[in-house]
Amino acid sequence: MPNSVRLGLVAIIACLFGCVNTPLVEGDSLSRVPMGIGFGVFDMPCKDVKNIYLPMRLQELDIPFEWTDQSEGLLSIGPITEESEDVYSTIRQTYFLKIQCNDELSTSVSGEAILEGLNASGQWVGINDTATIEHYSMQFLQRLDL
Repeated sequence: MPNSVRLGLVAIIACLFGCVNTPLVEGDSLSRVPMGIGFGVFDMPCKDVKNIYLPMRLQELDIPFEWTDQSEGLLSIGPITEESEDVYSTIRQTYFLKIQCNDELSTSVSGEAILEGLNASGQWVGINDTATIEHYSMQFLQRLDL
């Protein structure tokens, strides 16, 4: 193998190693955690809840969303930011919902969340405390009002 190829491979490996070992944000602890709550919709066609009512409600609320896999009922929602009077001045919320048809007239919604708080230093900090996640998840689901 010529020296130029070896040197190129070493440079690429060093770059990849550096990328893998460098966190995107120092102290970044963002990970999806269970919302801790969910809800069910009954006596409405599941396909309508999934394909019409839920997307329409998110649009009415001006909440960004994207189907990550519509056939599997996987929906990514957010980020949603709102001011807070707690430890953080602002809370940023992203939800990853799973919408399941239990039968033709029964829909269940559950999922995971990523919550972040803007601290006094102006940095976004991951929130992993169960009570806070459940609180904001409940508020979010209540806003959907399905």
